[in-house]
Amino acid sequence: MDDDRHRRGWVVAGARENTAAIEAFAEKLRALKGNTSHSFESIARRTGVSRSTLHRYCSGKGVPAEFATVERFARCCRADRADLTELHRLWVLASEPLHLPADPAAAEDAEQPVAAPPPPATDEPAPGDPTAGTSGEPAAPAAGGSATPEETAAAGARRRLPALVLALVLLVGAVVTVAALVGDRQDDGTRDDAATPSGAVAGAEEQRALLSHPCDEPITMGRHDGCVEELQELLVERGLPMVVDAQFGPETLRRVTAFQVLAGLGVNGVVGDETKVALYESDVVVETPDEEEMAALIRELFPGEEADTAVAVAACATKFDPLYVLGNENGTRNWGLFQISDSRLNDLRSTPLEALDWETNIRLAHRLWEPEQSFEHWSFCFAGIDRVREEMAARENGERAGEE
Repeated sequence: MDDDRHRRGWVVAGARENTAAIEAFAEKLRALKGNTSHSFESIARRTGVSRSTLHRYCSGKGVPAEFATVERFARCCRADRADLTELHRLWVLASEPLHLPADPAAAEDAEQPVAAPPPPATDEPAPGDPTAGTSGEPAAPAAGGSATPEETAAAGARRRLPALVLALVLLVGAVVTVAALVGDRQDDGTRDDAATPSGAVAGAEEQRALLSHPCDEPITMGRHDGCVEELQELLVERGLPMVVDAQFGPETLRRVTAFQVLAGLGVNGVVGDETKVALYESDVVVETPDEEEMAALIRELFPGEEADTAVAVAACATKFDPLYVLGNENGTRNWGLFQISDSRLNDLRSTPLEALDWETNIRLAHRLWEPEQSFEHWSFCFAGIDRVREEMAARENGERAGEE
């Protein structure tokens, strides 16, 4: 029983020490993560590791198999040299396996002096023993006498068997526990965290970086930081293509305005709480067609050479961007593929939401053209329409040459 208690104490102490090292490593990761506005999903895209795997590392449920993963995470969080040095030390301690001896009880026994075994039994009678038989059979032990060495060894083995079984069970349990703490040794990111209430809340908070410091204030034109980068990535995920450069410029303003219309929000180009929540929770997902598909519908509606002009106007106005929104000095806006203004939409009894649908926008443009069969509504394109046609023709010729 002393061996069993020793074994249990050794395992608990070792596991406790390993768990403390893993938690210290995780705490350092959380501290670095707290110094940046990047969400787990944003960091995951930069490190090549899934969001759930990164969350497992930061919550102390796993340790990366390679320090390269930790270094990518740290650099994404703008860690300095001192942070990297400390992270490496903590990673080494956290990833060190728990070494368990095969039989600590046996090791203790080996350190104790071993008593000499009793002398072997003999058939020879002791000198002067008148009771010894003369037929060559050994004398029977007296009642209450000591057992033979063989009996003593067998009894000892029977006593030690339960202890050895218990030690083996504890060993297996400790190995399984340590394996679970260390986690998956491959950064493939295919396993999700265990579903616990605290983990779910933490994950939800981490995925909503725009609603927490330092992104909790309205985001407007001119801002340049990780909050804008998170905003741009969310817009891209919603199907509004753009360059993710962390700068809130004209392109970001156009995409924000389009998203606000698509999500049924108030349109002001400012990313406040309502827009932020919608970016995380709304079901808006835009599927943008390619240029050939849009040009095909234009040619189907506009006749003859007018179709070529209409295609050139769309290329001039928005470069075939069906989600293009342009603000005017008087506070009005132009919408979609053919840049139909608020006043024209009012005349056509249509809305910005309909104008951001590329098929509807083409049909609205055809309705504007049809009465006079004129493109006067797009006179701003006349000066460059010949150049646009030349560019389109050159591109088509190049594509044909490539196919041949």
